[in-house]
Amino acid sequence: MCDADHAIDKILSGMGSLSDVDRAYVFQCRPGDIVDNTHEWCSEGTAPMIDVLQNMPMDIIAPWREGFERGEPLHVPSIDAFDLSPDLRELMAMQGIKGILLVPLQWDGSIVGFVGFDQVGVARPFSAEILRILIAVAGAVGTILARAAANREITRTKTELEEAVRQLRHLVMHDDLTGAPNRRAFHLAINVALENGERHQTETSVAMIDLARFKSVNEKYGHTEGDRLLSQIVQRWAVVSKSGVDIYRIGGDEFAVVLNDRDAESAMHDVIDRMRLALLEPFILGDQNTRIDMSAGLTVAPRDGTSAEVLAANADLAVLTSKVEKGRTCAYSPDLRKLALQRHETAQDLLAASPDKDFVVVYQPIVDLHTGAIVKVEVLLRWQHPTRGLLNPDDFIDVLCGLDQSRKVGRWVLETACRQVAEWNRRFSLDLVVAVNAFPLQVATYDFVLEVQSALYHSKLPVRCLEIEVTENITMQDGSLNLKVLKQLSDMSVAISLDDFGTGFASLNSVLQIDVQTLKIDRSFAFGLHPGDPRIEVLKAMRHMTKGLGIRSVVEGIEDEIVAGIVRDIGFDFGQGYYWSRAIDPESFAVLLAQDHASAMKYG
Repeated sequence: MCDADHAIDKILSGMGSLSDVDRAYVFQCRPGDIVDNTHEWCSEGTAPMIDVLQNMPMDIIAPWREGFERGEPLHVPSIDAFDLSPDLRELMAMQGIKGILLVPLQWDGSIVGFVGFDQVGVARPFSAEILRILIAVAGAVGTILARAAANREITRTKTELEEAVRQLRHLVMHDDLTGAPNRRAFHLAINVALENGERHQTETSVAMIDLARFKSVNEKYGHTEGDRLLSQIVQRWAVVSKSGVDIYRIGGDEFAVVLNDRDAESAMHDVIDRMRLALLEPFILGDQNTRIDMSAGLTVAPRDGTSAEVLAANADLAVLTSKVEKGRTCAYSPDLRKLALQRHETAQDLLAASPDKDFVVVYQPIVDLHTGAIVKVEVLLRWQHPTRGLLNPDDFIDVLCGLDQSRKVGRWVLETACRQVAEWNRRFSLDLVVAVNAFPLQVATYDFVLEVQSALYHSKLPVRCLEIEVTENITMQDGSLNLKVLKQLSDMSVAISLDDFGTGFASLNSVLQIDVQTLKIDRSFAFGLHPGDPRIEVLKAMRHMTKGLGIRSVVEGIEDEIVAGIVRDIGFDFGQGYYWSRAIDPESFAVLLAQDHASAMKYG
């Protein structure tokens, strides 16, 4: 066997294993219109056919010859669904073929043979990526065979073979778009690092990286610009890669890093910091500056696990926590797995819950700071869990926000609140405004506009009496449907309120992105407030801003008369908190309204 034959056998073996086929082979044309099976690789348990399929007539490729002459491969995901002559079907059945890919080999415009890849026993359609790789393999094999047969320059052929193998390995192990090492290379790198760690008593750290708000970039600028952004990000990270650290693209906007070091966790934190630093400069998409941030989670072996699968799963859990904690780099701990299990169990229970049977709504007053009258009411959600009792939002709301079930629950809350406040307004001759919190998945579809219209129509609540509260994470999704949906609601004269203002870096941008009528100042600015507190100056600046923008303001978390007096003197419009009332059931709130109404009648 010459070097060319050995190398081709090696290529078939490597490609066969990587592409999950059962048999890979080469047929070459011989004088007399015959073809011979000259090279073959078979997976364990698959019967070889190289000795059987010799001196085969060229007629076996007659059905596909015209396509082969045009250089077109033949991909048959399932032989059972393909029209074959009885003789050809019998030949394939004899080989156990269920699915097949045949790629013609051409030289100087003539067919010199073909490369085949068989799936035996079970048909598993080839993915587009695998098809591309296998066709590239066939092209390289054809070039090698033709050159070797033409001039027998073994040394030159060996060099070309090695280059072909190198290029093919690069194709298999690297991402098409960015050129970064891919998921296959990532898992291989973890195993190599673990082996080195065991040999040299060092640590292995695995980190997962997710780009923040990348989906909205695709939605606003299109996938072409999104792909260009990914390439630019990888180019910036090349500064990190030059230090000997590979950054793997494992799918979409997800990346990973593998390190082996004496103190791998510290080294990984340093790498992640440098990756963040590379993203600080804005990217130009279209004609606008776009900033991209990232979430990162890491794990360390042998402390957290000793297999590639466990480490990758641990890092995934850590990056999910990083997303919740607004991008802070998070390290894996066993508590994260417990939390993930709890979240899974909570999600399953939420999916089984019925909005009108298993949830209840409570109401908290919002008062005019200058008159003390109740002018608004915020509706809040509680979950009557079958075994854990009545749960506050902190126990389930984050999980519910990620489920489609939130749309159903949100619609029920909206309809219930509108009916209830409309009834109170009629009973007490009031003009109360109800503030309803919207779930992110509600605002991500135009159906939400129709749901708001329907709730107002059926409850007969005037549009001026409804306010939709959204959080900053909803408004930050630039380019998504969210902003368009909120714009439609504003055009309907539905007031938009931005909740928890002051807790995120993009708050001011959020105010400018949408037509906000009300800002709710986060409770952290009011809790424990006292004369001389430095937060008072921050609150004064907020009030100055809201007044300049013509936006109403609500201060949350007011628990005593001292705080109420401070925010009243600053000039805020409304207050909300335990000083006036906790969130209470509809019957108790009606009593509160009756008392407020009687007081207004007495002193009005």
